[in-house]
Amino acid sequence: MPTLVRRVTVTILCDNSVAGPGVLAEHGLSLHVDADGRTFLFDAGASGVFMGNAARLGIDLSQPAPVVLSHGHYDHTGGLAALLSAWGGREVIGHPEVLAAKFSRQRSRPARAIGSPQSKRQLSRLGATFKLSAEPQQIAPGVVTTGVIPRTTDFEHIPSHFAVRRGRNLAQDSFDDEQAVVVRTRRGLVVILGCAHRGLINTVRRAIELTGDGRVRAVIGGTHLAAAARPQMESTIHELRALEVGRLVACHCTGFGPAAELRSAFGESFSPGGVGASCAA
Repeated sequence: MPTLVRRVTVTILCDNSVAGPGVLAEHGLSLHVDADGRTFLFDAGASGVFMGNAARLGIDLSQPAPVVLSHGHYDHTGGLAALLSAWGGREVIGHPEVLAAKFSRQRSRPARAIGSPQSKRQLSRLGATFKLSAEPQQIAPGVVTTGVIPRTTDFEHIPSHFAVRRGRNLAQDSFDDEQAVVVRTRRGLVVILGCAHRGLINTVRRAIELTGDGRVRAVIGGTHLAAAARPQMESTIHELRALEVGRLVACHCTGFGPAAELRSAFGESFSPGGVGASCAA
């Protein structure tokens, strides 16, 4: 019988907005996850802002809990050096390409670097030890990464301006490095997202496939719906209803308009997140 987590609490330490006084926002994401007393960080924001927010929220980051990186963009990896410098080494979990160079390219403009500000070597010098795999990895009993997320929907698309280096050239980023975290609880799955570049619905489907549990208790994190066209929004809402998602906390890269649509569709079961917000399941 697989281990089931009795209680999981996810607290937002870094987000594009705040949910209360005394904390700071930035374009980035960092979540503190407590699963039956075993804690870890999911992403590290763009800077050390999440550390100050954690202190204000009464969350102790001094203990060497693991850090899971959802993918390699600066707004999810940029604060890792500050954490290591302040509190010493810890394990970093992610995909083997999570620290590869990443870019944003726009017409008539030079490509802009948007990957991790620090290399694997630099982070290793600060005390990081890496556990990198394209396959699912257990973080704690009942808690696992998704590994590479299959793309099965026909309505979730990766914007063409995201790029990675292939030899001397830039090619569209397929986000093979993007992973989510799945927590198996007695009442269903809690799916924790970074940006869901490979698709919100694809990610939830992967969680179900991986665990064999079709009960989706909660989905928390960035959904990358900010630039979603009407057909994608309609299909996403339809699929979330079909999956009977119990609670949706869609923050960071979701966008104001899509967040308003999700609120209209799901009522009180939807929340836009914000620094200081906490979800217990």
